[in-house]
Amino acid sequence: MADIQQAGAFQPAGPDIVHEEFDGDMVILNLSCGQYFGLNESGALLWKAISEGHALAEIQAGTGRDDEVAGFVETLRGHGLITPADQSVPLPDTLLAALRGAAPGPTVDCYDDLADLIIADPIHDTDPEAGWPKRPDGF
Repeated sequence: MADIQQAGAFQPAGPDIVHEEFDGDMVILNLSCGQYFGLNESGALLWKAISEGHALAEIQAGTGRDDEVAGFVETLRGHGLITPADQSVPLPDTLLAALRGAAPGPTVDCYDDLADLIIADPIHDTDPEAGWPKRPDGF
């Protein structure tokens, strides 16, 4: 876990990692391999903080959940969803308050049952402004 602390901050591992929030839960999709991941509400808040490039030490200090946050980051890295960022950005008070109020125990559930379809189906293309999924032109 020392290498996690040395990284300082993280970011999504590339443009093939997309996410969308649904009623407090988060779905992350890796378009390159077709795996998708379900995060509970606590995991969704941590994903938001981590994927936006907030410093891991700041997240841990603000929540008091050092091991839980580090374990979550290890899980995300193990699935190839995040990579170290060059720099971090300050953690906003509103996100910090939400993280403090979140129930413990962020979860990451991995699914690959639709991988073949996701890889083959161009409807899952993303657009920075339109989000995910982006419908093909003409629909």
